[in-house]
Amino acid sequence: MGTPELERDRWRTWRQFARALGYLRPYWRLQVAALVCAIITAFLSLVQPWVQKLLIDDVLINRDVAMLRRVCLLFLASILLSIVFSTLRGYLFTQVGERAVIDMRHRLFGHLQQLSLSFFHREKTGRIMAVFTNDVPAMQGLYTSTLVDFVTDTVRFLVTLGVMFAIDWQLTLLALAVLPVFGVALVVFARPVRTIAGKVQDSQAAISENLQESLAGVREVKTFTQEEHEGSRLLDVFRRLLGLRVRQSIWQSGSRGVAHLAAVVGVILVVWYGGLKSIRGELKVGVLIAFINYMVALFGPVHMYMAINNRIQSAMGAAERLFEALDLVPQIADRPDAVALPPVDGRVELEGVHFAYEAGREVLADVTLGVEPGEMVALVGPSGAGKSTLVSLLPRFYDPSSGRVLVDGHDLTGVTQRSLREQVGVVFQDTFLFGTTVRENIRFGRRGATDDEVVAAAKAAHADEFITRLPDGYDTAVGERGVKLSGGQKQRISIARAILRDPRILILDEATSSLDSESEQLVQAALEELMRGRTSFVIAHRLSTVLRADRIVVLDQGRVVDVGRHEELLARGGLYAALYDAQFGFVASRQNGDSQ
Repeated sequence: MGTPELERDRWRTWRQFARALGYLRPYWRLQVAALVCAIITAFLSLVQPWVQKLLIDDVLINRDVAMLRRVCLLFLASILLSIVFSTLRGYLFTQVGERAVIDMRHRLFGHLQQLSLSFFHREKTGRIMAVFTNDVPAMQGLYTSTLVDFVTDTVRFLVTLGVMFAIDWQLTLLALAVLPVFGVALVVFARPVRTIAGKVQDSQAAISENLQESLAGVREVKTFTQEEHEGSRLLDVFRRLLGLRVRQSIWQSGSRGVAHLAAVVGVILVVWYGGLKSIRGELKVGVLIAFINYMVALFGPVHMYMAINNRIQSAMGAAERLFEALDLVPQIADRPDAVALPPVDGRVELEGVHFAYEAGREVLADVTLGVEPGEMVALVGPSGAGKSTLVSLLPRFYDPSSGRVLVDGHDLTGVTQRSLREQVGVVFQDTFLFGTTVRENIRFGRRGATDDEVVAAAKAAHADEFITRLPDGYDTAVGERGVKLSGGQKQRISIARAILRDPRILILDEATSSLDSESEQLVQAALEELMRGRTSFVIAHRLSTVLRADRIVVLDQGRVVDVGRHEELLARGGLYAALYDAQFGFVASRQNGDSQ
């Protein structure tokens, strides 16, 4: 029976195996056709040993020329049919396996898209990519070669066994005496092989993770001359994988060696006992040779079961990682009774909002704020005050730990995320552009937009002038992450994308903090066009960008410590005045000027 831990491990493996096979269910008709072809191929493979028996006992010994012609035709027909059905079997199994893998990848990608931002902040991109690049291909073999071999070899085993019993039941029982050795080997080697396979998958994921990180940070690597260190770090990971691969090869070779030894012992027993019967005249020579060939054919599938078991264990190691990803529950999800948010005016209310990324470490504490439609609100405060966290609650990237966020009186937890985000636009500090054309990057804001609407949005964002000077205009490829464009150009394309979206609520998360003065002026003009008539939340380290705000909300350590217009806040002193003084150094003279 084994230990409880071993039993649980076996039960989990079988559940994962059944779950993996569940992806074949939509293609069961193709699967049945493939199985039929596999059965026919298995039967045809058993013709050759019988042809050898006929050739020895009925043709050569009896000198029968007519029988020779029939035996040759039988052999040729069996080979031709075997080729036809084997090819058809491979085609059908490949169709089924590839379609199942497509479904798996599509479902995994869709599920990852539904996960909350916190998951992607927590997990590394390389580790996520490894599920697609390493784990899914490892499972792909389960649907193609592994399943094909298992079905074909099982059918061949059963048919061969029946033929052997028909030839000589005593020899058959003698051959079967070594089968328990195969069963024991399967049980003994299964868990170590699967454990090491899982570690190999983890190591491959670590390679993807480190490689992605090093390539993404190549600028920093070169700047700080860390090429040698990064190379050594990757080499260490490669060496760990090498060690695991060697251990995996040893266990797999050991399982195959045990199977081969058992098969050889079985053949020796049959040759010895069958030879004695043939010497005594109790068994024809041709029948003995045919039986030995059938026995080799019998042990072939049994021997293959060891290799199949190794492949299944490797696939199950990958399946464990894949299903772990598929079983992740999004922290932000639509409630079953969630409704679509109707078109809004843009009134935003935060009522007693608390939020913490980790238990016991609040980032926002008892934030209460009301913003009227069309109002521009600037959020200022020292680094870590909670500004970006607060605006992340508006598109429901996160939910408050307690309290409520409302838009036009609708609690955001009661509306669908899609309907909410369709009415919220965000321009981030770190603009992300896809490696396609300028036109497609702008159209990302609204997929159904016409070319004229794309150009109009670009003009409103003060981007049309530089776009038309690009080599291919709006059809110019911007390169990975927009590497071919300057920071100001990328930011204006991002603004054009937001204008095309036409949101009622707008979030500008430090949209100009990394720009030079000239680029900032152009982007600022585009932002003013974007904010016109919309409820806007502006975060900026540069206080000059918030001077025209209708209200300024000052945050410190997750709390709202002051609210007012620029002049009012300066007059009151406090944190805002200190921030302004630290940046510009003339708050005192400004206050004196206001008082005169």
